[in-house]
Amino acid sequence: MILWAVIPVKPLRDSKSRLAHILTPDKRAELTASLLSRSLEVLNDVPEIARTLVVSRDPAVLKIARAHGAHTFGEGDRQGLNLALARAAHIAAAHQADGILIMPADLPLVGREDIKMMIASAAPSSNGQRSNGYKLPQRAIAICPDQKNEGTNALLICPPTGFTFYYGEDSLALHLAEAARLGIPRLIVHAPGLKFDLDDDEDWATYQSFLAVSA
Repeated sequence: MILWAVIPVKPLRDSKSRLAHILTPDKRAELTASLLSRSLEVLNDVPEIARTLVVSRDPAVLKIARAHGAHTFGEGDRQGLNLALARAAHIAAAHQADGILIMPADLPLVGREDIKMMIASAAPSSNGQRSNGYKLPQRAIAICPDQKNEGTNALLICPPTGFTFYYGEDSLALHLAEAARLGIPRLIVHAPGLKFDLDDDEDWATYQSFLAVSA
């Protein structure tokens, strides 16, 4: 079974706007570029991910993606995230992908095991146990929420198409409702590295503490 990762990325200088009082536009761009590179390296280390597709209207983002072996899709200026993801899902399906894993580029603590946890949650082995030999089901949805359990930090969908995306305010509840509407089994996955993102001052302080400890 074929699983693609899809990473939507804002223009680098527009990223992390909630940290604008802490970081300059150049520093925010540098941070997002670094986190994108790290996320691509993590995904490259997960054999269950057949291909990664980066979606952005920023040529600098697409250049970084291609340097890490990812495929790219340049979205239009007025496209919007949900429409861009719908088109990315159709691209994956057109290349025979059985499912897609959508995650943001800027998760500073995401690791290989977090990705594998998402995949395993939706793909039990034939004897009901989790294993490394994952086989994606024909219909399944797994969602990793953010730390507030309001947003969607990772979303695994099988099949890739037919699902309406509701990224934005209260996306977790809206995505669960969409899965219920479609009658697709849905699972909530609490993968630590996927749940943590950099949205506010507290997140930034936590991230700085992590860097200090790991230095």
